[in-house]
This record gives sequence, C-alpha cells and structure tokens, in this order.
Amino acid sequence: MSVSDPVKVPVFVINLQSSQERFQYAEQQLLALGIQPIRFNAVYGKDLTPEEIDACYDKPANKQLFRRSLSLGEIGCYLSHRGIWQLMLDQNIEMAIVLEDDIDVDTRLPEAIRQINALTGWDHIKLSDDRATPAHQKLHLETGFELVNFKKVPNCATGYAINLQGARKLLSRDKFFRPVDIDLQFGHELDLQLFSLLPYTIWPSSKFDSVINAISGGSRKGDTTFGRNLKYRLHAAWHRWWYTSGGLNKIVEKR
Repeated sequence: MSVSDPVKVPVFVINLQSSQERFQYAEQQLLALGIQPIRFNAVYGKDLTPEEIDACYDKPANKQLFRRSLSLGEIGCYLSHRGIWQLMLDQNIEMAIVLEDDIDVDTRLPEAIRQINALTGWDHIKLSDDRATPAHQKLHLETGFELVNFKKVPNCATGYAINLQGARKLLSRDKFFRPVDIDLQFGHELDLQLFSLLPYTIWPSSKFDSVINAISGGSRKGDTTFGRNLKYRLHAAWHRWWYTSGGLNKIVEKR
C-alpha cells in the first residue's frame, strides 16, 4: 500500500471556529500524507443555552452513574462528536475517521485507515491512547498492525475510526451523561464492538493546551464527593471484570 494512494474514507477534524491555528497544524500533517481533511465545526460549550443543554444532557443519569457533573467544555465536546455521528446517519457514510485538532500524526496513518477499511466485525477502532493502556487480547494482522481489545478501555477520543453501525449505536441514547471518552469505556452498554489498532498513529500534541480545560476554568472536579466517586469507581470496576470491549472472534479481514 502506497502512502500516495488516496484514502477512500472521509477524515473529519473537529475544530472550534476560534482555533484556526489548530486546524492548520492538523491539516498540514494530513495533507503531507495525501489525506484531505474535512473541518467539522466544534460546539463551544459556553455558547449553549440552558434549553440546549437540557435537550442533550441527562442530569439525573449523570448524578446516578458518573462521579461528577459535566463541564460546559465536556458537553460541547460530546455534542461535537455526536454531530459527526449524526452526519454519518444523515448521509449514509459507511465509515469515517474522527480526529480532534490537537494532534500529531504518524506517517502510517494512511496504512492504518486502509487496514481498518479491510476489516469487518467492528464498530469503533481507536487510533490514539496517551496512557499506553494494556490490551486484553491481540489479533495480528497481515499488514503488521495488531487489533486489540480491552478490559479497561482507554479514555481518549483524540482519534478513531467509526462505522455506520457504531454511529447508530452511540446515538441510540437521546441524551448523554458522561464525557465522550469515558462513555466509550462503557460501550458494552450499547453492544459497541470497540478495539484499538496498534501501533497508534495519532497522538495528542503537546503544542496546544486543552480547550476543555480552558472552558472549564482549568478544573473538571465539579461536584465530586467521596461517596459519589467511590460508587462510580466500584461500578466501573465491576464492568471491567465482566466485560470485554469487543470480540476479536468476530473480526474478518477481507482479502
């Protein structure tokens, strides 16, 4: 597979209108690899009205199932990702790559995208993890990549592939109550078949500060209490004990 061959799937970059430098940085790297990115306008959480927040954010479920309230930055971030998933449904897009704009891009990204496009049996494949989360099981692919699943899913939404079925599953809830990256750790609740492709080809860039932290005033502790935090952690540990993020036995590599 040649890097010069065009990538056949849309590659979206989530970007705030006020953060053109971030998009230009990501775009420059992607164009050098023969990938024409599509800028997707991010939702700025502080611009949301109370009515808009109530329409998408499930406060009772948040209080019951997460350790703290979501910040405006996290709500805007989740809506940005959901916007792409909804676009996939509206336009019947079979597969897309979703990238946040504060990224460094590895030269093997085009190969990774073509490899993913040759697989069936998945809904969501992570291209990034900034904590080197250990895999549970591994599937060695002919191209030299590995597809892995997890007991503890990486809480990183910096870059991933998603197919139409995965987008439909993630949109099956009318409202959300956890940050998007944490919600993906509980993908089994929606029967989401989630994996990572190793080695990773997208990395969070140290060139930029976190927009979510900036919107949230540098803190996302919110209304955390010891009891609420303990309840969440026990709930998460129970799920990690019983569930695996995806079944590698369902994966088929097209010839």
